[in-house]
Amino acid sequence: MFSKYASSIYGIGEAIHGSEQERKVLEFIESVIPSGKRLPISTKKWEFSSNVVIGGKEVKATVMPYSKGSAKGRIGREIASFRFPDHPFKVKDLYNVAKENGAEAVIFYEEGRTRRIGVPGDIPVISLPFKPQGDIEIDVKSSLTDITSFIYEVSFEGEEDEYVVVSAHYDHWLSGFHDNIFSVSTLLSIQPKAGKRGVKLVFFPSEEGPRCCTGSFQYDVRKVSSAVVLDSLYPMRVVFSSPPEMWDLAMSSSIKVKRIEMPTPFSDGWTFLSKGVPSVTLYNDDMIPVYHSDADLPLPEDDMYFSMVSKELNRIISILVQKDVKVESRFLPDYVNLTSQLG
Repeated sequence: MFSKYASSIYGIGEAIHGSEQERKVLEFIESVIPSGKRLPISTKKWEFSSNVVIGGKEVKATVMPYSKGSAKGRIGREIASFRFPDHPFKVKDLYNVAKENGAEAVIFYEEGRTRRIGVPGDIPVISLPFKPQGDIEIDVKSSLTDITSFIYEVSFEGEEDEYVVVSAHYDHWLSGFHDNIFSVSTLLSIQPKAGKRGVKLVFFPSEEGPRCCTGSFQYDVRKVSSAVVLDSLYPMRVVFSSPPEMWDLAMSSSIKVKRIEMPTPFSDGWTFLSKGVPSVTLYNDDMIPVYHSDADLPLPEDDMYFSMVSKELNRIISILVQKDVKVESRFLPDYVNLTSQLG
């Protein structure tokens, strides 16, 4: 069923936070597991349009959220242009350099693909699938408006009134197959077994924006004993990102472990941890070459990888529904090194 679910969600298109497509993904999730319940959250809907003309010819461009404005000039003079960096989080650094040097707009280009990476919104920033040259006109209109979206929660009761949450966010930028259609389809395909504790499958909206993890920050964790977060899973390895008290979960992993690391501040797992709930995020940064791009597409290895992930997920759930996990450490986000440190 995994492939069927993934194909159906993929066919909906880009599911930007607060959008009609995000709502359609939610409705599909509900159609597969109708026993869940909606929990409202406050978020924002991003609406935008763009017109880009290079050398008198209109070209298709991808707008970087949440930039806006108009600019006209020569690429390399009034308009800054950068090859997309080796890591997406360096985009903001290059943007700041361009701003400091008086750029009226910024272009990021990469052969054969475009991306959405969040930047401040005071000048237009676009992504192009080729290296641009010459004169360019850019007009980007962009706005954020208040809207209600919904967390979807499916409960499997245990012996006690306490739960292990297993979650995935269902909004995504551009094609978004591995960030995060794969994870959503995985949750839809498993049948978790409760034990001493129950299990909740939780589908979060608005993880990608308007700021990281908007949906999960509004989730009530009072009866949550621990959490497992699936995000940006990519064949055929996995990164275990968690407090040291949970690193033992990785020692018997049925998937090849790329590394074990301190908690990443860039996922819903950080939300749980900041609220005192032990959490492990499973992801794989092997997907950086296609992260938040229109090249994040289904791969032939996905079905095999799903089998591995679902087996591993069931193993972790079977441990956490019985095991008491206490995290005494406090953590500080380390955004420079994309991780966290003990506080």
